[in-house]
Amino acid sequence: MTGAAEIEKLTGENQRLAQELKQRNFELSILYDISNSISYTLDYNDLIYKIMDSLNQIVDYDLCSSLLVWEQAKPRMVIRLAHPIRREIIEEAKAKVINALNDLRGEPLSAQDIIVDLKGEILEDKITNEKIKSSFEVPLFVGNKVVGILNVASLKDIAYSDDTIKLLYTLASQACAAMERLQAVLSVEKSKMTVMVESMSEGVAMFDEKDKLVIFNTAAKEMLGERMDLLGSLEEIKKYRKAPRILDIPIETPFPRIIRTEAKSIENEEEKSVGIVILLRDITKEREIDQMKSDFVSVVSHELRTPMAAMKGATDNLLDGITGELNPIQKDCLLLTKRNIDRLNRLISDLLDISRIEAGKIQINKQTIDLTELINDILAIFKENAKEKDLKLVKDYASGLPRVEADPDKITQVITNLVGNAMKFTPRGGQITVGVSKTTDSIRV
Repeated sequence: MTGAAEIEKLTGENQRLAQELKQRNFELSILYDISNSISYTLDYNDLIYKIMDSLNQIVDYDLCSSLLVWEQAKPRMVIRLAHPIRREIIEEAKAKVINALNDLRGEPLSAQDIIVDLKGEILEDKITNEKIKSSFEVPLFVGNKVVGILNVASLKDIAYSDDTIKLLYTLASQACAAMERLQAVLSVEKSKMTVMVESMSEGVAMFDEKDKLVIFNTAAKEMLGERMDLLGSLEEIKKYRKAPRILDIPIETPFPRIIRTEAKSIENEEEKSVGIVILLRDITKEREIDQMKSDFVSVVSHELRTPMAAMKGATDNLLDGITGELNPIQKDCLLLTKRNIDRLNRLISDLLDISRIEAGKIQINKQTIDLTELINDILAIFKENAKEKDLKLVKDYASGLPRVEADPDKITQVITNLVGNAMKFTPRGGQITVGVSKTTDSIRV
């Protein structure tokens, strides 16, 4: 070999080594970036996405697939396509990955059990004889347990180098280490949550996406015992979506109680239900206090009506002159007394109505009425008071108003209260307008 040929050979070898070194440095740089990013990842899926997106820069593949079955409510497979690929090839890659993981774990896992997340475009119409010609899998371990698999596949006949395979195993090792760290973090957080939930005075029941009970604290057990059926249908709860479903459940044993449940379906970013949380609270005392308050108001109101009726009767008799003629000052004092007695009677009626409403016993007696006639009668009651305060009462009624179905007593009470408030707070010399108009399906006052 001549000197020139020797130099040319050495030059070529140097260029090859320089290129290999450059490639190796690039691979190490990518590996370093991946290691740094996954060290701070707190989500299994993010971990896989980071690895697969970076892997495309250093490994020649058409499909990259991962299947993770560890600490997942449901196994998840992620498939990344380097370019548009036919559906048949994607299904072939899925089958290879599932079979490989089943062989490693010795536990059957079917495609129906897996959530698939596909990143890339499916080629629907092009029919070719393409198939997967090159692929290899790297298992993912946590401790001695196989928790997943990472697969790269190509439609080309590629002999992946030992360095490439080592690189993949290094990435898998980094991923497994990150998963172990994540498991430790989640375990600590789970312990904190368990202690916190267990110490709550409210009952807590939580179900996963498969409707399996995962949390049922002591307070919930004390409230319900083993009567889980009292929580109602989980499917019915899911229909409420983001709004909580509230139920009051009467329980007779071992002693009468009322348990309020607030159930809510928890959804992920894809608006799919991933679980249900139910809070339970014993509201027996609250109900008893409410009932005592209603009973007290009702009793006191009824008891007040008797002396108020006697006082009103005596005042009316005095004003009618039954006991003798009254001078103007006496008459003014009695009129003031009568107005205040009437006001107290209205307050007593309001208290009784509140009591009936809270007890669910208020009755509506609908009749066909002319609303404007009813309002005219009400305004006539305030005519003298309006004159005293120099207030102008104005009627603004639309023409052609139909008769309506309503309880005249309740409507009278409402409008009387509104006009009375207007009389009280309108300055002297002001104006109070009562308007009546027709909407599409109702009358507005």
